Amino acid sequence: MHFEFHSEGLEKHSCQGRREGKWLIFECPECGYVRKWNQETNEMNVVNRGDENALHSGFFEPVGLQMSKMNPN
Repeated sequence: MHFEFHSEGLEKHSCQGRREGKWLIFECPECGYVRKWNQETNEMNVVNRGDENALHSGFFEPVGLQMSKMNPN
């Protein structure tokens, strides 16, 4: 799953996603930005704003799923 979180600015940072219980956690290794998303309730929280002049996108790959081997057709 690919998620893109919009913020003002030109820099682009890529977040690493992981699951903790019902939450997907996206963290930026460049600036400390952290966003949490609960898929069941659609609740979303920014825990650390990091660099507010960066566009953050995140990728979450569930354990056992090999996205590179998936054929969308």
